[in-house]
Amino acid sequence: MPVLSTVGAASLRAFGAFRRGTAAGNLITATGGTVYVDPTNADYKIHQFTSNGTFTITNAPVNPSVEVMMVGGGGRGQYGGGGAGGYIYRPSFSVSVGSFNVVIGNGSQTYANGGDTTFGGLIALGGGSAYGYSGGSGGGGVDNDGGAGLQPTSSSGGYGNKGGDWQAFSYDGGGGGAGGAGGVPEGGAGRTADIISSSGTYAVFAQGGYGSANYTSYALPAAVANSGNGGWGGGYSDISSAPGQAGIVRIRYKFQ
Repeated sequence: MPVLSTVGAASLRAFGAFRRGTAAGNLITATGGTVYVDPTNADYKIHQFTSNGTFTITNAPVNPSVEVMMVGGGGRGQYGGGGAGGYIYRPSFSVSVGSFNVVIGNGSQTYANGGDTTFGGLIALGGGSAYGYSGGSGGGGVDNDGGAGLQPTSSSGGYGNKGGDWQAFSYDGGGGGAGGAGGVPEGGAGRTADIISSSGTYAVFAQGGYGSANYTSYALPAAVANSGNGGWGGGYSDISSAPGQAGIVRIRYKFQ
C-alpha cells in the first residue's frame, strides 16, 4: 500500500493535482485584433487594434490584469492645428474572463473633433478640432484661444494638453499633444509608445497638428495612420489642411 500511495501521489503531481493550477491555468489566454509576441520579451503577447473589434479572454488566473495603451482619434486642422487624440497608459488594468468591445476613434475628416477610443470602460477622448475646440488635447486657436486638453481631467485619466492660442491675424495656434501644449504655429509634442510595435519600435503617438503662420501652412506632423495625430492647418494663401488620424489600442500580457 505505501508503494502504491507513493506512485499514486507522484502520478497526481505529474498532472498538477497538488498545484493551485497548471502553468497554463495561471496565465491569460486571449483572442482579438492583430496578435504578436513582444519582440523584447517572448513571454508576452500584444494585441493591436487599429479598427473596431473584440478582445476576448478565455482563460485567466485569479485577479488578472493587462497592460493597456490607447489613443483617441485626432482633430482636423483648419488654419489652426487639430488637437491630438487623448493618450491613456495603464501598466496594470484589471480584467476578467469574457469579451471586451474595442472601439477605435476615427480621425476627424470634417471640422469636428476626432472620435473617442474605448476599451473596458476606459475612454481616450478624440482630439479637438481647430478653432479652439476642447478635446483629448485641445485644437489650436483661430481668432480665439486654443481649446482645453480634457484627457488628464477625465475619469479615465491619461495625457493631453491645451491647444496654442491665436496671436494675431495669420498666426494661428497649433493643436495640443499628449506630451505638451500647442504653440504658434508648432503643434504639441506627442508621447513615445508605452507598448512596443511588432517591428520592435516605439513610435511617437498623439502629436498636435501645426497651425499656420504668416500665410503659410506646415505639413506637420506626418499623417501616420492610427497615430492619433492632429491634422495641420492650412495657411490663408496656401489653403491645404489635413484631417486627424485614427486612434489605436495595444494590450500586453504574460502568456507563458
